[in-house]
Amino acid sequence: MPASATGIRDFGVWLDDASVAAPGGGWVSLSFSYFRSDVFRELDVPVADAGVGIARGVQFGFSVPYYNVRGTGGATAHGLGSLYLHSKVQLRDPSTAQNGLGAALLPIVEVVNTGGPTGHRQVNWALPASVELQRGAWRTYGSGGYFSRGSVFVSGAIERAVSEHAAVTGTLSRSYSLHEPTTGLPRVRTDVSGGASYVVSPMVAVYGSIGRSLSALDPERAQLLISGGMSINVGPPTLPRTSSPK
Repeated sequence: MPASATGIRDFGVWLDDASVAAPGGGWVSLSFSYFRSDVFRELDVPVADAGVGIARGVQFGFSVPYYNVRGTGGATAHGLGSLYLHSKVQLRDPSTAQNGLGAALLPIVEVVNTGGPTGHRQVNWALPASVELQRGAWRTYGSGGYFSRGSVFVSGAIERAVSEHAAVTGTLSRSYSLHEPTTGLPRVRTDVSGGASYVVSPMVAVYGSIGRSLSALDPERAQLLISGGMSINVGPPTLPRTSSPK
């Protein structure tokens, strides 16, 4: 987020489930996202994301966007955004648990490729934890944790398969900045979104979503957030991945 005159607010959210890729399996995805607020507009394209199972119950991956930002005054900026090195350590597999409940830890390293606002470190970390519950055609999952650049968060999703190939998903996230600005801006941000995915083949899936911020009186809130992309599974079959940082 842009720096204020007296301090900065940091928001960070990560949403993922507790399922992991099989050893040697994984995914590669290319996507885009569009973000519009009162003070700037941003188009990230392409956003590259990939992950691979490196051992039983352990996976590793990365995510990086190419951003294009335009401010209200007409100033523009573009380049590689922050690189996220994400991993997942599964503590309980929801697909084999009798009650369908799973859990995982998700250590993340964030490498800031562009000069952030004053006070931001170039390398940060986050430690979310995720839970997942599978019930027939329904699946719900959520994450919560801490970003070292100054925020805590909680997020959740509920998903329903509406056919053999299609599913719809609703998400809700809430982030709290540990830095208190003196400009009167809120320290809490809440976002909602709805989306759908379609499995074209056992190897390919497409997905998209639309959302916005619920936070009021905040010029940096998301008036509109649109994203979409395609995921390709590689190696042993895995679930398509659609998770990313916010």
